[in-house]
Amino acid sequence: MFEMTQVTKAYRTDLLETHALREFSLKVDKGEFVAVTGPSGSGKTTFLNVAGLLETFDSGSYRLDGGRT
Repeated sequence: MFEMTQVTKAYRTDLLETHALREFSLKVDKGEFVAVTGPSGSGKTTFLNVAGLLETFDSGSYRLDGGRT
């Protein structure tokens, strides 16, 4: 099982704040398959990096196999 609830991730510089994920929620149960699609700049890579624990997120919750991060 995999679940993200209200996950937010923003990239910040001195002049700009870009929201890659804004209150994003998704639940995938055991045995389900998911495809990640969307236009360039829609947050696909950020989602995959957060889901794969390669990047942290700013707020929200993340559960993998019943655990919580």
